[in-house]
Amino acid sequence: MSTAAGELHILLIEDSRADAKIIERALREGAVPHRLTVVTDGRQALDYLHSLLEDRADPDGSPDLILLDLNLPGIDGHQVLAQIKTDNRLRVLPVVVLTTSCREEDVVQTYQAGANTYIAKPAEFARYRELVTTLRTYWLDTALRAPRLPAQQRSRPANPNPAPRRPTDSASG
Repeated sequence: MSTAAGELHILLIEDSRADAKIIERALREGAVPHRLTVVTDGRQALDYLHSLLEDRADPDGSPDLILLDLNLPGIDGHQVLAQIKTDNRLRVLPVVVLTTSCREEDVVQTYQAGANTYIAKPAEFARYRELVTTLRTYWLDTALRAPRLPAQQRSRPANPNPAPRRPTDSASG
């Protein structure tokens, strides 16, 4: 599912330019082979993800992993997560919540909404480096991820409640 052999395509949804730079530096210094796409608010994140579902979308544009901050302007991280995990075409994307909040209600709410992991942002840079190395080891080397959707399924939302099929005359007779 990665864009190149051994490379992790990460979609970082983070409104803090400083935090995005820290994550980018940690990835580089931690020698994590990656392609980083950064979006700075919830609307931009959803627009990016929905653009991947269009027939003309580049299949390599799909991220292997989403790092999601909860405290976003406008559409917040909770709403972004809910929209990702309720869309049958997007729900296979792993979402790691990476945020400053340590509130129990945020942790519970995000896991109930389908987050794959919840991580509080580290206070020191060395911990960021450890964090990105751990994410790489788990999501690239250990976990099996769902394959990309074929192009014909991208633009057509999957129906979670299909109508029951009726037997035809030729089948019943």
